Amino acid sequence: MNLLFSFLPARLRRLSGRSRAVGLFFATSVAARVVGISCQLFQVPIAMGVLGSEAFGLWMTLTGIGFMITFADFGIGQGAQNKLAEAFAAGDGEQARELWRTTLVFFAGLGLILAAIAAVVVRTIDFTALFNLVDPVVQAEARRAVAVTLFLFCLNFPIGLAQRLAYSRQQGWMHNLAQAAGGLGALGGIIIAAHEHWSLPGIIASTLLPVLFANAVLLTVQLRQLGWLEWERPRCRGPVLRELLGLGAYFGIQQVQLILMMSLPQIVISTSMGAAAVTPYNLAQRLFNLFAVIQNAFMLPLWPAYSDAKVRGDYGWIRRTLRWSLGATFGLTLLPMALGAAFAHPILSLWVGAHADLPSSALVWLLFLWNALIFLEQPFGYLLAGMSEVRRLTFYAVISTLASTVLMFVLVGPHGREGVVLGMALGFLPFLIFGNITEIVRVFRSMPGHSVPPTPDLLETANVVEGRS
Repeated sequence: MNLLFSFLPARLRRLSGRSRAVGLFFATSVAARVVGISCQLFQVPIAMGVLGSEAFGLWMTLTGIGFMITFADFGIGQGAQNKLAEAFAAGDGEQARELWRTTLVFFAGLGLILAAIAAVVVRTIDFTALFNLVDPVVQAEARRAVAVTLFLFCLNFPIGLAQRLAYSRQQGWMHNLAQAAGGLGALGGIIIAAHEHWSLPGIIASTLLPVLFANAVLLTVQLRQLGWLEWERPRCRGPVLRELLGLGAYFGIQQVQLILMMSLPQIVISTSMGAAAVTPYNLAQRLFNLFAVIQNAFMLPLWPAYSDAKVRGDYGWIRRTLRWSLGATFGLTLLPMALGAAFAHPILSLWVGAHADLPSSALVWLLFLWNALIFLEQPFGYLLAGMSEVRRLTFYAVISTLASTVLMFVLVGPHGREGVVLGMALGFLPFLIFGNITEIVRVFRSMPGHSVPPTPDLLETANVVEGRS
């Protein structure tokens, strides 16, 4: 035991600052995601019990639309994260501050513009017809539910920059703690809303406001740490904004792809088959989201770490980390997810009750295929994103997005929900194979002392990411 306690500190001291940051980020990610998963497990049965299938399906559809708005930032959020990470790694505090000011002003203005557009949309669209709503109570609440969702997501534009700032500073653990606090607050909010018999708009607000508050606190704490909290006249420097837009445009195209893959399936199902038809799809996808949480826990710290390694020229660390992340993806997500798919029906029945509208076996396994493709893309995508090597990916992202969208609309008629998922998976293949994998080979060959990364050995997944900065 004494040997163990003497070995661990020595081992930790040998890790670079970057690797320690990744490890702390990973540890807090696991903890935060355990909290988040637990909150979700309690939230869904409570919400379904209070709302019913149609109102719950409408809520999930609105959440998907809300995410579409959140990511409508032209990729500047991701581009700013990369540029800030590079500025912090180079010790250029003044450049980091200029980047931050420009990004904050841009996001605040964009949030206001989108909120004004949302106000017009809420007043003019017939949501009963759009979402094929049948229940008179849901029809009456739909307009206010849409308004609450859209305005709160618009408010998150500037406040949500807390995540980008934390990641760029290699302080992602702070964001993880904020997310855990927001998840607990959302669970408390929905419990209160259910007890008081609030309507759908009230339930939506009760789950979104705690997360907004947690992000606001995180942003304030970070600005105080950096000494950027004092009032200054807002300004948006043109050259800085053009630089961010130049890089962000490529991220933006990939964000559109992500948005469509996350949100469009539920919208296609809702508008083609009715809001209630979204529930089986959403329940099955929520099951697979649990495994995405696992992958995100070890992948999210790597994005800013890759940016840091690029500035420092630590290409050996980059190669080792890609190999490790591929092995971890196979061992920690794909294999357990296959087991989850095999027992999906018993798990979902235990979770929401056997009386609920559960997904078919075909839908479950198609969603397994779809999520497996997404998981395989992540290690390549995070490396390319962290190194700002995203320009060539845009071509494949556009092709895959168009193909997936067309196939979803074509296949939903004859094959229903299963056709929507099949269309997504088929359309995604060009982006995975020709975009990410081929592009990684090109980037590795351009590095000093290049070598194409070897096939991952699953036995190496236990080796924690190490390297000298």
